[in-house]
Amino acid sequence: MNRSVGSWKPFVLTLVLGGPVAYWLFSNPTLPPSAVYAQQVVDSQQSRGGLTNPAGVASADLLSKVFRDVSKSLRPSVVSIKNVVEQSTVRSRNSRNPRIPPEFEQFFGLPIDQLEGADGADSPRGRVENGLGSGVIVRNDGYILTNNHVVEGATILEVVLSDDRKFNAKVIGTDKRTDLAILKIEATGLVAAPLGSSANMEVGDWVIAIGSPFGLAQTVTAGIVSATNRSDQNITPYDSFIQTDAAINPGNSGGPLLNLRGEVIGINTAIASRSGGYNGICFAVPSDTAKRVLDDLIANGKVTRGVIGIEPVTLNPELAKKLSLPDDTRGAYVASVTPDFPASKAGLKKGDIIVAINGTVITSDSSMRRFVGETKPGTPVKVAYLRNGKRSEVAVTVGELDERKLAAASTEAIQAYGVSIGPVSADAADELDLKPGEGVEVLRVNRNSPLAGEIAPGMVITAVNGKKIGSLLEFAETIEAANASGMIKLEIRDSEGERSIKLRTR
Repeated sequence: MNRSVGSWKPFVLTLVLGGPVAYWLFSNPTLPPSAVYAQQVVDSQQSRGGLTNPAGVASADLLSKVFRDVSKSLRPSVVSIKNVVEQSTVRSRNSRNPRIPPEFEQFFGLPIDQLEGADGADSPRGRVENGLGSGVIVRNDGYILTNNHVVEGATILEVVLSDDRKFNAKVIGTDKRTDLAILKIEATGLVAAPLGSSANMEVGDWVIAIGSPFGLAQTVTAGIVSATNRSDQNITPYDSFIQTDAAINPGNSGGPLLNLRGEVIGINTAIASRSGGYNGICFAVPSDTAKRVLDDLIANGKVTRGVIGIEPVTLNPELAKKLSLPDDTRGAYVASVTPDFPASKAGLKKGDIIVAINGTVITSDSSMRRFVGETKPGTPVKVAYLRNGKRSEVAVTVGELDERKLAAASTEAIQAYGVSIGPVSADAADELDLKPGEGVEVLRVNRNSPLAGEIAPGMVITAVNGKKIGSLLEFAETIEAANASGMIKLEIRDSEGERSIKLRTR
């Protein structure tokens, strides 16, 4: 009996141990390398058959053909622009416009590494350095659309066509408010790019960018429309951009953004990047904006814009809280009203909140500036506003913006001292706990300014010779009187508190 039982033990042991092993051997999906390779060969042959079947890749191949056709059709229309500047006029890294956040660098036209030493300091005076941008031919007799910052400060502008022909270019006109410029070269028989309507573009639409990133002319990249009407980026006063993920890098600025019909629907202008290179967030001026600027600059050498005489400030939740308004209140807070301008004549006052113009909702200072600026002077508009919590409406006849007067108000009044100023940004107002319409912000201080070391970008001037300042015009008028008196006393506020600075003018 015991022998009989013992004879079964090896058999039972074999079943217990051998069963799992056999199951693993026959069920394991891992095949020997030769069998794997053989399967790959079969898959490859089957897939290759699908690729050679026109029906299998028809859609993708058709899209590729569209990209090829757009690229070829625009090749003779896209140019490289070489900007030659006197080194003494180039701003150092520390003196760039602080109103542009570091992630929104508008440096495409003048690469910093070409304009400055390795330590970021200015190079010796008298040297000539080069910057590179892009442009697009918009008329066959030599008119070229590009960015203002590509051509700004140039001593010589050289345009290079797709066949490497070179022409000296003349600046027909520039528009800092949209960062656009028009150049003219003496050439005929050129291929003009068709201008499409940016209003027809939607999020998700394919787009193609062509330009000269890092000097690599005729570089083509593709992406989609990531957003439209992207505003309040502090890139230009009239922010309203097409956002795209098409790769754009230094040197692309001024080049076209195109739809799949080969129409220009934007002019590439800026990128969001902390590294200085492409990070997938790029901005283009819409073609509908560019068309109007283009026509005005060619016809008149300047852009005609509307004005009503209001200094607006975006009403964000933080400001609404300071003003004891509901958190969801949106609009443009009236920080100041210029006397004898249309808004003043219509009865609008400091402290009003503009919520709509001609039925168009106003959500920020830039949306208000853009709407008014694009309105033809002499046009009556209906302005809806809040005052003491009550909504009212008033008719305002839009006036014509005098750019020279505005420029004088914002820079020339203190230009002799190497200082540029502008409206207080929302960030500065929050950081320094400023009320709307309080002070003007220091934008730039030149190295040789008598105020260098005393004031710096980001500081806010709240008063001049004892008079409180609430707008650029008030600052201009007050500083002019102070100049005549022989003494300027500036009240300054920064993160360290408040103090006074005195400067003799004679």
